[in-house]
Amino acid sequence: MVRATMGDRWIFSRRSGAWNGGVSVAIIAACGVLLGSVPARADSANIRPYLVGARAAGMGGAATALADDGAGPYYNPGGIAFALASSLSLSASVYGLVSGTQKDGLSTGHDFTFSDINTFPVSTSAVFKWGPRAEPDGAPVNALAVSVFVPESLVIDDRQTANVELHGVVSQQTEFRTMSEQTIWAGMTYARRFGRLGLGVSGYVLIGTSTASVDYNVMNSAYPSDFGIISQRTDQTVVGLVGAFGARYDVSDHLKLGLSVFTQEAGIYQDRRVFSRVVVAAEDVGAAPDGGVISQGGLHASPTLPWRIQLGAAWVTGPWTFAADAMFLLPLDVHDDVDRASEGLAEHIKRNLVVNGSVGAEYVVRGRFPVRAGFFTDFAASPFPHDDFGNNPNTANYTHVNRYGGSLSIGYRTEHTATDVGTIISYGSGRTTRTDVAETFSVQHATNMTNRFAYIFLASSYIF
Repeated sequence: MVRATMGDRWIFSRRSGAWNGGVSVAIIAACGVLLGSVPARADSANIRPYLVGARAAGMGGAATALADDGAGPYYNPGGIAFALASSLSLSASVYGLVSGTQKDGLSTGHDFTFSDINTFPVSTSAVFKWGPRAEPDGAPVNALAVSVFVPESLVIDDRQTANVELHGVVSQQTEFRTMSEQTIWAGMTYARRFGRLGLGVSGYVLIGTSTASVDYNVMNSAYPSDFGIISQRTDQTVVGLVGAFGARYDVSDHLKLGLSVFTQEAGIYQDRRVFSRVVVAAEDVGAAPDGGVISQGGLHASPTLPWRIQLGAAWVTGPWTFAADAMFLLPLDVHDDVDRASEGLAEHIKRNLVVNGSVGAEYVVRGRFPVRAGFFTDFAASPFPHDDFGNNPNTANYTHVNRYGGSLSIGYRTEHTATDVGTIISYGSGRTTRTDVAETFSVQHATNMTNRFAYIFLASSYIF
């Protein structure tokens, strides 16, 4: 048992002078156990930590029945058939504040809190219109879009220190956590308008990278030569393909309906690398530092983006626009490197059926100043974590946090330009798992977790 060897060697060495031989074997085994506690993907159980596009972001992501601007292909490929003219769109987040708390994340009675500034990458999209003119607005019926979207990007880099009493020994415990994740969507969309109906198709290449690492440092406060260090890291790169189909139908001059279907991501390149190291020392009993390392590359990392179906409706009357969306994320079950489970190198990710929603409104003041507000949900598709880590169905991503968010923006329009600035704020709560030095990090416990996201975005577009 790991706790009776590696952990007790350090914790009890000064109290009893006892030394249990064969600790190297136990440490190597502990490395394999620890690999399962580092999430390979920072937050992939939630699909929209950030809202793409200027108008859509301001309206809480309720864009499926509209989607007639540069961000349209991300919500509904059929929407850009209704774009009135060619355009070039550029948007970016000036900065974002990501913060949160994991209860007992450092150890029992000591929460782990984090707060980081995130700079969000730029998204851009060019829409080209040509062909015969549609009635009654005279817009060209054909549309082609070339787009690069970054719908998710997250960086966390924090540390925390606490004095923890273990079996009567006061120890200083420091934990370092680093997590980064980014996915880039690059692709093309073609759409054509048939009177009041617009149909479109898209193809995207997705490039996703993620890194997660945790370092635990535990030192006997009275005897610094007694210490333990545990380091874990997972690096992952996935390149995949996603196809999409969309339709928008204008029932009347006021009512618009939208439907879009995005396929499950198909992986064309995947690589996962893991590293785990344990070092312990109890020099007072004449034992040199000992440890073990597992370093493995070339593992599989199957994509976890599921089928996505969106339904939307919008009502336009004068300067007002009201919109609502429902997003369905279908179930998915991924198993990678099952034959390496005994080494702690397998990965099992499960996604459940999830329904998210968005509602938003827009009011254009004097025909030039659009003011927008919206509300959205971002429920996690991962199963709810529990204490029994060995049977946890979602061992590679052990966090389940449901988020609720709101957005607000204001813009300025001219004949050929549109500029918008706004904010997106969301709050999430749920459960995650933690390890405890008192149990030599070999047992997972479910605990509460909260997080908060706040982004300021700036977007502009030029209409030809």
